[in-house]
Amino acid sequence: MEKINLEDLYTILAPVAISKGQITYGQLSDRYYERTHELYEPHGTWDEPLGRLNKELDAIRWPPLSAVVVLKETREPGNGFWESSPNIPARPSDDMARITLYSQILRQVHSAPWPVTKPIAPPS
Repeated sequence: MEKINLEDLYTILAPVAISKGQITYGQLSDRYYERTHELYEPHGTWDEPLGRLNKELDAIRWPPLSAVVVLKETREPGNGFWESSPNIPARPSDDMARITLYSQILRQVHSAPWPVTKPIAPPS
């Protein structure tokens, strides 16, 4: 199976961030399939490519776009989100601290000026 393409992944996630929304892992799998005709399971598939995308974005000072990808049950990212790139700290064990921190990260992602294609330079 092909490696998940980060440009395609970005193209799916940026409009979600721009609309100040969230997307479940299942919806991400569906949209990726619609775009590429490559089928990936929602569970366990996305941590590595989302982490790669976050690392590439962090290297040019963008917030972690994968914050818009959440578990359907909790509306929060999975455990693989935490520490997936240098700008994401460890998952707080305290529920209130975790929810507060995630809300701050999600606000940064929602307010970033996401370009149509994956950025290659810092936000202006």
